[in-house]
Amino acid sequence: MTDPVYSPDGNYIWSGAEWIPAPPKSNQILNLKDSVIGGDVVHNTVINNDVDAVTNAVITALQRLGMVNKDETTSQIEEIIDMPILAKLEVGMHVEYFSPTNERWLDRCTITRVNRDGSYDVDVPKTSGIESKQNLDIGEEPSNIRRADDALNKGDRVLVNWKDYGTFFPGVIAEVQPHHTYMIHFDDGDVESRVPPSRIAKQADSQATQDYVEQISQEEQELIQSFKVFDEGNTGTIHASKMFKILTEMGDPLDISEAEEMFYEMGISLDSEINYKELAKIMVRPFGTKSEVIIQDAEITGNSLHGFVYAHPMLGDAQLKSSDILKISYDNHATARVETNNTIYIVGPTGWRIRPNDHPFNKPDYTTGQQVKIEWRGSWWDGLIREVRGDKYLIHYTGFDSSWDELVDESRISNR
Repeated sequence: MTDPVYSPDGNYIWSGAEWIPAPPKSNQILNLKDSVIGGDVVHNTVINNDVDAVTNAVITALQRLGMVNKDETTSQIEEIIDMPILAKLEVGMHVEYFSPTNERWLDRCTITRVNRDGSYDVDVPKTSGIESKQNLDIGEEPSNIRRADDALNKGDRVLVNWKDYGTFFPGVIAEVQPHHTYMIHFDDGDVESRVPPSRIAKQADSQATQDYVEQISQEEQELIQSFKVFDEGNTGTIHASKMFKILTEMGDPLDISEAEEMFYEMGISLDSEINYKELAKIMVRPFGTKSEVIIQDAEITGNSLHGFVYAHPMLGDAQLKSSDILKISYDNHATARVETNNTIYIVGPTGWRIRPNDHPFNKPDYTTGQQVKIEWRGSWWDGLIREVRGDKYLIHYTGFDSSWDELVDESRISNR
């Protein structure tokens, strides 16, 4: 590899056609801060000449600069992500529980309750007897649960959320692996192992899904072919200097100052190599969804959300102050979706330390004869209020006789 030619002051480097700003040498510690790239977190890392590390750093920076993964919504992606293999779990289903004490998955666990905030109560068998766990979520982290059956078979055609970046790519199940995970052979030749069912959707036989697969595959190949122009040795990688040129001169280009800042913050030297096939996969995302993160002990101060987040894609489990809130919405169960620039925070009905003024529970005003939704064993049923007795309500379930009538408090009633 030819050594780069620097200017006398070391601030510029010759690209072969012009002088461009020289990013810092490798092995420099960097800080990706809110003030620089508008995210919710502070992230520290070290970039060497490792292709995977450099590629991941570039992807992260491009995401935060808004160059990829822009929040656009279409009926295509909504249809696809509404068909996950990991559908909502039901009472009586068997699951695995990730024991933080044993640091492994425990099988033969059973769902005993579906809670209003979408979490689950689970019975976990132990040598000392059955231990009940409350408010567990689906995931791959300690204290999470996941399905304990193999919902897919070798050879099934699927759409897979590649590396959990949010973009679905077509492929087939190549192998059923331990703990109900799968090896995926993507149509473009990529392979990913240990993929949980929560990232897999069956390919639906619909025109929308077919159009999506055709579009995502075509755009990916077009990008790869564009990058290949800079890959003279057919190595599957391109120099960071070429990436700098692409970002500042092609398509919807970055300002020179933005690209300089990105490379400086990442600490990538111009002799670094980037896997352009992986980069193409993340850059073709024409529409998608923001990461969804569960938050507890939440409160809104000013225009920011504060609380304790679980399995944040960058922070893990940690206290958080978000960037500015863009929108808040509530579903029929009073679960909140608090949207920021990069993330949607999920707050269950009991997840607030201080409820917002517009929270549904702040304005019940239920009256005799009012039609409502009533929670019963994790499901919501149509009904009406027969009587108001202090802070209790005598309710009647629509379509059932009066023997089912019961007194409930407002936590089991919704007017949505």
